[in-house]
Formats: sequence, C-alpha cells, structure tokens
Amino acid sequence: MKASSGALLAAVAFAALAATALATSYTVGGADQWDTYIDYDKWTASKKFMVGDIIEFKYMPYHNVLEVTEEDYAACNPGSPISTHSGGNTTFELTAEGTRYFICGIPRHCLNGTMHVKITTVPYGAAAAQAPLGSTPADAFAPGPDAAGKPPLGATSDAPRYQRPAAAVAGLALAALLALVA
Repeated sequence: MKASSGALLAAVAFAALAATALATSYTVGGADQWDTYIDYDKWTASKKFMVGDIIEFKYMPYHNVLEVTEEDYAACNPGSPISTHSGGNTTFELTAEGTRYFICGIPRHCLNGTMHVKITTVPYGAAAAQAPLGSTPADAFAPGPDAAGKPPLGATSDAPRYQRPAAAVAGLALAALLALVA
C-alpha cells in the first residue's frame, strides 16, 4: 500500500506540473500594450482566457492599472478600486473562472473610450473545446529559438494548447493516476 500511495502522490504532482505548463501569458493589447489608442474589446474578441493563464499590462509610467467592479468599469469610476497598480509592468494570474475588469485611473483615459478591458476566464476544458484547430494567440508566450536558431525542444507554438506536449503529458499522468486508483 505504501508504494502505491507514493506512486499516487508522484502522479498527482506530475499532473499538477504538467497542467501549469499549459498556461499562456498574454500582454494586454499585444504589441501595442496598455495605452490610450487601443481597442481592447477587439483585442479580447479573438482570445480564450483559461484558468491558469497570465495577463500582463505593460505601460508608460504615466498610466496605471486599476482592477474594479463591473459597475465601476461601466462608469469608468476609479474611486474605489479592488486593487491599484503602477510602475509600467503589472501581472495578474487568472486563478478562477469569471470576468475581471480593469481600467486606467488617469482622468479621461478610460472615459475617452479606451483604456478599459474586461477579461473573461473559462475553465481549461471549456476553452479547449471552443478553440479552433490550428489557432494560437498571436501574442501568447512562445519560447524563442536557441542560439543556433533551432526552436526549443518540444515547442509547438502553432498548435492549440490542448495539443501541445505538456497536455499529452498531463493526460498520461491522469491516466496513470486513474489506473492506480482503480
């Protein structure tokens, strides 16, 4: 029994590590980042944010990032934020499904029709089922080539997250876990 519980623990740990490899990192606004002239509704329209993904706001020091309620988002009200961030680089991990709301608190930056974004996060399975084959976010993190110009081992940035090697490893770990339990 002790050996099987150790194997079970190892399988669970392995599955957890493999699942974190599935996360995607997005720079809000893509190459244009967090600024006053970006249409963030258009930017989010082609994205499927999943639990575990990371969004990163990169911006000039005269901007900021406020996480706000849905009501404050609709009114561009910076008066009672959930959290306030400054400094040019702010990162959020999407840890639960649901919608989060972000604005720039500088006067008129949200009110001018830009500098506000809502991020709707879905569980991994729901996003994978909705993702078209062969799609990947253009601004999603993809490791670059090594010094010789070769892609990193196992990198398949053109495949959907659920078809990448980490997903296969997570599936194998889950199958091993189920076999141990049965």
